[in-house]
Amino acid sequence: MIAFAAMIDNEKDESKFYRINEVYKRTIFSVAYDITKNYHDAEDVMTDTLVKIISILDDIDEDSIETKRCKNLIITIAKNTAIDLYRKKKREMEALEKLDTYNATAGVEELIIHVEQIQEVIDAINKLDDKYRDVLYLRALHDLPAKKVGALLNISEVSVNMRFMRAKQMLAKRLKEREK
Repeated sequence: MIAFAAMIDNEKDESKFYRINEVYKRTIFSVAYDITKNYHDAEDVMTDTLVKIISILDDIDEDSIETKRCKNLIITIAKNTAIDLYRKKKREMEALEKLDTYNATAGVEELIIHVEQIQEVIDAINKLDDKYRDVLYLRALHDLPAKKVGALLNISEVSVNMRFMRAKQMLAKRLKEREK
């Protein structure tokens, strides 16, 4: 809870947040667990939901915390956060299944070639300037939206998108040069 408190600007919002947490923590966890069917994932969803609630504390009135409208808002945030995590985990599982299928059917030579190609891409990414490499890692590998990447790197969303586009172009150019 200390980490959450550090994210809140004033005492009034902090008071609202603690009250929301106290009233709805079980509800948030229940909604998350119903969707994810996993205790640890439900805890992650609960944390992400609370972070999202912090970002909208200004829109929540102190007197409306225990109303049905506020409860519906909290449940909607928790549900959507859980669904996002569920979908992300599902995509990861499908990717792993494809990799397992590929590994089972591929010959040793094909697998070595595949690993070498991946290493070439990693080497090319590592040779990019930090500002492009960081954006590429956060957007492509960690699947973060431009807005969050901008907040993490203290740059605008437009700058994130431009750097991401330029990073992809530079990466493609370097990979084509290696093919020659």
